Amino acid sequence: MSEMPRTPAAPARKAIRMTMRIVRGAIVIVVCFLFMFPLLIVLLTALQPEGDILNRGIAAVPEHLTLDNFPGTWNDGALSSYYRNSMLILCVKVPLGILISTLAAYPIAHLRYRLRRPIFVLLLLGLGFPVIVALYPLLQLLRQMGLGGSLWVLLPPYIAFGIPFEVLVMRGAFASVPYEMIEAGRVDGASEFRIWARLCLPLVLPAVASLAILDAVSTWNEFVMALILIANQSDQTLPLGLLNLQGQFTSNYSELASGIILGILPMVVLFLVARRWLVRGIATGAVKG
Repeated sequence: MSEMPRTPAAPARKAIRMTMRIVRGAIVIVVCFLFMFPLLIVLLTALQPEGDILNRGIAAVPEHLTLDNFPGTWNDGALSSYYRNSMLILCVKVPLGILISTLAAYPIAHLRYRLRRPIFVLLLLGLGFPVIVALYPLLQLLRQMGLGGSLWVLLPPYIAFGIPFEVLVMRGAFASVPYEMIEAGRVDGASEFRIWARLCLPLVLPAVASLAILDAVSTWNEFVMALILIANQSDQTLPLGLLNLQGQFTSNYSELASGIILGILPMVVLFLVARRWLVRGIATGAVKG
């Protein structure tokens, strides 16, 4: 009995896999272009003279490119003071917030006490609490504390509203540390603080680094609370400084676009430098918890 001729299944499967790879690559390219298109428009606007934008429009192909808008925006918009204010609040808020969150996440992950789960659930409720609802009572509370109007009025609410997400991430990271290692440290006579500092914290450094990146970006871009709580113009942060570049009746689009580029540049550099820590930290926090 003769056998039926077999069809070349392997070349067909290989062709299908190649086609799927091409389709996925095309989808990735299209999605990246859609995400990068607004940034490209802003960059082209920042590199054009204001006269070309008024004559040809923002989305038109530029005839002349110039870098004069960047120093003009930096000097005319007084961006140096806004940069300083944002950098000050970032350098204080991010380390302090992560310190508090790691100290809170460790006992939730590895200590056994009666209110452990209710406390964790209560912290998670803060993720769904809208900031806009708390602005007015927060403003009145900070005024009674004598902190109204200055730059440092942002520090308590920034830390408070950042703790729920940070505790959630760090709780998952600490839960990935083997419980046997912690028990071995306790048997050796180490205190819980020493176990947290010398044993657990070095193992979750990728999660701490990734959380610091996300927290830095969030703090750098925060706008609503800074707009409501800061009264002194000299204490305004960078997003408020960029708002001042827009006039009431007219705007210099070239200076506004160059200010936006200068505003996002530090966070873009931070992400490019520390992106590997971001990926490793997300993987660390997703192992267990």
